Amino acid sequence: MKRYASVLVAAFLILGASGGTWAQAGKPNHGPDSFSSRATLIPLYFAPKANAPFMATAKTIWVKILPDGSTITVWNQRMVARDMDGRVFQERRYLVPQDSTQEPQVQFLEYADPVAHTIYSCIPGAKVCRLADFFAPVSYPMLPEGLQADGRSYLTRENLGVETFEGLDVQHSRETFTFYKETIGNTNTILHVVEYWYSPELGIDVKVTRHDPRSGDQTLWLTNISTTAADPATFRIPSGYRILDYRPRQVNQDTSGNP
Repeated sequence: MKRYASVLVAAFLILGASGGTWAQAGKPNHGPDSFSSRATLIPLYFAPKANAPFMATAKTIWVKILPDGSTITVWNQRMVARDMDGRVFQERRYLVPQDSTQEPQVQFLEYADPVAHTIYSCIPGAKVCRLADFFAPVSYPMLPEGLQADGRSYLTRENLGVETFEGLDVQHSRETFTFYKETIGNTNTILHVVEYWYSPELGIDVKVTRHDPRSGDQTLWLTNISTTAADPATFRIPSGYRILDYRPRQVNQDTSGNP
């Protein structure tokens, strides 16, 4: 009986010591967690159109509206350019808070070549470039108006006429996606509204605004637009960078069909 009691006391002391250490620390415990769900921002897309060179500064402002009515605003600006052959160079920069005095840092530099069918993503700090295949779409089909294939949203499209933007004639239009009540778990109807200012001369959107109560207000536009071709060096990988080739390996075959 004494031996049994001794075992119980020892077990109690061990458990008490481990529990006491946790209790004294006063820190709650839980399993792993992560911020895996986040809203996204789609940058302006610059198609590799030949014979339509330009240089510009691409700017972005994203105002996120919080449930209490307050807002969080982030922004960035970056250089973009396209040459006569349709090659596209653009900086990719991080978003920073609006009240930050810090210049948005370069995430990577991107070189897309529709002639060589290559795209390089280069990290300046590491001086490393990732090389991949690049094949631009021949056409960009638009979604049909009306009820969408998912059966949960309805698209309407409006022509808002021709305007002038940075000296360019642009076509202004608006698209509204309506998510009716109780179609995606929503208790009220949601309107996702996007406006475009499209330049037929350059073949790109020079401005896009998006409004959605789920993600806030996004404004993306080009400024300091010049239709003069940039220095050819702009579209070349800087010297001293190591290239990591991620393209699928091609297997050479002889005339007999043996690899």
